[in-house]
This record gives sequence, structure tokens and C-alpha cells, in this order.
Amino acid sequence: DFGYAGFLEEVDAILVGGKTYRQVPAFEEWPYKDKACYVFSRHATKESDNKVVFVKNDVAGFVRELKNRDGKVIWLIGGGEINNILLRNGLVDEIILTYVPVMLGSGISISGTAEMEQYFETVKTETFSNGMIQITLERKA
Repeated sequence: DFGYAGFLEEVDAILVGGKTYRQVPAFEEWPYKDKACYVFSRHATKESDNKVVFVKNDVAGFVRELKNRDGKVIWLIGGGEINNILLRNGLVDEIILTYVPVMLGSGISISGTAEMEQYFETVKTETFSNGMIQITLERKA
């Protein structure tokens, strides 16, 4: 599982953008049922339930408050728009990028349309037997 299960044990809150969340119905079962999950969407059509809490306003303020609570890791799954907001507001402490050696053609930007320079330091790299490479970056102080 390339360290996924161990990583997931460290997580107690998950942040998901609305567009990314709408892709989840493809899963047979909600994969994060024992985690606090917050979905950010200006156009949420569902009400919060026992799986997720929908957040419509002030993404940065909500995440700032969440980071001030006691807890473990907050995992930002994406997508690009929420990544952009949190990066612009200095709320991303660590980025884990996984390179998969497959060319897909086009894709979704991990930071939306952000036009900003931010500096991170590579703190770990790991190469897996299938060719995947995982890079862990931490925000420079």
C-alpha cells in the first residue's frame, strides 16, 4: 500500500474540495468513515450527514480554526481551488507528491490558477519498486 495505511492512521481530519468530492460516488463505500471529513463547496446541494460536513464560507478561516484545535494530521486531498486558497493563506505546512510513471495527457493543476512563489524544502524522497517516487516537502520558515 506504499505507506498509505500508516499515513491514514495519523490523520484525523480530511479536507476535500467540492469537485473532488463529487468524484467519490465511484467508490462503493465511503473510504474515510472513521475520520472527520469537511467538504468545501460554494454549491453544496447536500446537507451535512454522518459522513461529511459541508463548508460553504471562509475556507481559510475555517481551516485556520481547525489547525488550532487539538488533533493529529489534517489531510488536504484537493482539488486545485482549495489547494490554491490554503497555499495563498500560508495554511499548507507539508506537501506529499507522488510521481506515477504514467502519461495521462492532460490533468488538473494541483494549485488551481495560483500565480505565487512559495518555498518548500525536500525532507524525504522514497522510490518504490513499481517506479513510483514519493517526495515530502515542508514549508520553509
